[in-house]
Amino acid sequence: MAEKVNWEQFSTEAEAVTFLKATKESTCRTAGQAKQYIRKNLPKESYYQDKIIKHIRELIPSAFVWKAAAGPYGRQGIPDVCAVINGRYYGFEVKRPLIGVLSAIQEQTIRQIKAAGGQAYVVSYPAEVTEILRKEAEC
Repeated sequence: MAEKVNWEQFSTEAEAVTFLKATKESTCRTAGQAKQYIRKNLPKESYYQDKIIKHIRELIPSAFVWKAAAGPYGRQGIPDVCAVINGRYYGFEVKRPLIGVLSAIQEQTIRQIKAAGGQAYVVSYPAEVTEILRKEAEC
């Protein structure tokens, strides 16, 4: 496609597939081709993680924000972006929009964080984080 796709305009992968199949410049004639195009051209999770970290720091300068380290000494399932805001822990598991899926360990960890009194969410975009934090501030 000649121009970049604004992925935020789609709520589901099916919407993106329909759009790609209908766009004249697109080489995607089948749903399979469109899904392959999405997986190849949608930015990686790390792109969204970095945008969210930067967004939280700009939105709430006093927030303590970090990217959870993966590796042999880290615990599996910890959300990608962690933040302490006004004394409260927030975990943001960042997934690629339209196609991201939680693993079983991620689902379990989110439940455990909530059971322990922390907040944990699955997000893709900075706007989702803003909405979550706005709602939390109202409580």
